[in-house]
Amino acid sequence: MKALQSPWLAPLQTTTARFAQHWRASRLPVFLHWWRRELIACLPRRWRERLESSNQEHLLHWHEGALRHAAEYADSTATAPARRQVLLMPCEQVLLSRVQLPLAASAQAHAALVFEMDKYTPFKAAQVYFDTLRDPREDRTRPVFELTLVVALRERIDAILDEAARSGLRIDAIDALDRDGARLHVNLLPTQRRPQELHPARRLRRRLIWLAASLLLAAMLMWVHNRQLALDAMNAEVAALRNDTQQIQGLRQQLNERLDTGRYVQTQKTLALSRTALLRELTACIPVDTWLEQLDIDAQGTLTLSAQSSQAGDLIGKMKTCTDLRNLQFQGVIQADASTGQDRLNLTAHLGEERHAPTPDTP
Repeated sequence: MKALQSPWLAPLQTTTARFAQHWRASRLPVFLHWWRRELIACLPRRWRERLESSNQEHLLHWHEGALRHAAEYADSTATAPARRQVLLMPCEQVLLSRVQLPLAASAQAHAALVFEMDKYTPFKAAQVYFDTLRDPREDRTRPVFELTLVVALRERIDAILDEAARSGLRIDAIDALDRDGARLHVNLLPTQRRPQELHPARRLRRRLIWLAASLLLAAMLMWVHNRQLALDAMNAEVAALRNDTQQIQGLRQQLNERLDTGRYVQTQKTLALSRTALLRELTACIPVDTWLEQLDIDAQGTLTLSAQSSQAGDLIGKMKTCTDLRNLQFQGVIQADASTGQDRLNLTAHLGEERHAPTPDTP
């Protein structure tokens, strides 16, 4: 199984180590540490004590080739399995060296030190385990930056880990002490032998990250949902306005049809009144010895009538009293009717403008 994992596990470990090196070289961990401390201080005391107890570390010391207090620690492991177990190496067992690297190699500092390990120490990279420290308060405007290189022999670390395994101890990290007895806060434990389980605080941070990502996703989905609701409401409003517009257009069409019908009725009524007055006037101006057989009025206002009269030659002169008739003249010849003893005639005339001109309401 190890042989199957090694082709992709080694590049992943290298990438992880480079990312960790770049992370430690930035100012962000210092800020996050301060922010975490301030946030924990705002929590209730019970929660604060629980977090502080989960972050406690049990320290082991390597002294004269053996682990100090190994038996006591083995007893305490059963009661506090979640504590992080850190082995402290004395300053005599490690090598500290100040290293200067170009600022361009900041993200690749680990790879550069692996390549140039024999330049800064008496050993090659295959003979040691190492870690670095970088001062976060250094001047970032300089073209170079300084690192504190902490080196321990590989065979010594492997021997310590083998002895701890035989004693039933689990070592989560290997730190070192400086000449003043203070911790350096490095980790000389090989990457492949570091525990994969997450520290309680790390689990909490991971859960918080997942919670933040979930809240962000929920906020995005809520925003999309609200936009969809607004779009649906707008579409419904547009559909209602379109329906109202169609109803208004239908009502307008009905109104126009009714107006057209009203105009037509009014026009017919006006024409009927005009023709009634015309017939009344013709009755007054046509002599009593004249009988009308046919009367036609066309759209141009031309009046044509057929009649029988005893005095056909005087008919035009008598009909000039009709003020609404213009251009009276006979059409054709006057013929005698043997059956009635009168003359048969056809007469044409033009109506006045007030009789045949269309009214303002005429369509």
